Order: sequence, then C-alpha cells, then structure tokens
Amino acid sequence: MSYRSYLLAGFATLALSTGAYAQNVVTTTQVGLVNGSATTQSGNTNNTATLGQLGVANFGTSTQTSPVLAGRLNTNTMTQIGVVNSASTAQVGSFNVNTMGQLSILGSNTAAVGQLGLLNGSSVTQVRVP
Repeated sequence: MSYRSYLLAGFATLALSTGAYAQNVVTTTQVGLVNGSATTQSGNTNNTATLGQLGVANFGTSTQTSPVLAGRLNTNTMTQIGVVNSASTAQVGSFNVNTMGQLSILGSNTAAVGQLGLLNGSSVTQVRVP
C-alpha cells in the first residue's frame, strides 16, 4: 500500500470511530378542514417539534421526554390558524422551551402546557378575531 492508501484508511477509521450525535426532529404542516397531530419524542437526545396547522378545526399535542439531569433540550413550537384551535404540550427534561401561537376567527383558542425540568420557559399567544 502507498502512503496515500494508509492516509485515507486512517481518516476512514477516525470517521467511523467518532461518536454519533443524533436528535429527534419532527416538522408537521397541515392544511385542511379538520387537522389533528400528536407527536411523542423520547430518548437521551435533544427533541425538537414544530407544528403548523391551517383549517377550521385544529388539534395538536406534543410530548417530549429526556433525562432531567442529562443536559438535554426539549423545544416545541405550535402555530394554529382556524375557527377552533386546541394545543397542548408536556415536556420533561433538563431544559424545556415552548412557544404557541393561536389565531381564531369567530371561534376559540385553548392551550395547555406542562413542564418539568431544571429550566423551563413558555410563551403562549392567543388572538380571537370577532
């Protein structure tokens, strides 16, 4: 083998021996009369869920769990535009971040957030157009 072959083999070994870092990432977009989405993410990784819904009736739920002391991040973002909007999230992990935005036209918005962790942050914005 030439030096070039040894060098390439060395890089291949290095690439195969490094630890892989995986994340759970979900992106859901729904456009319809009635939209429903349920996302569950768990494991010793960062969890990211994004949901966008446009319809007459929108229902979304997200559950994210990771070990509380593992330094993992759970991120949830939900946007709903419709007449009836309902969103809920449950997060367990070291760091939990939730953002929800709901726009209802002549209807109602409902949101529920539950977070258990070392650092939790949540923002819910609801607008109803008469």
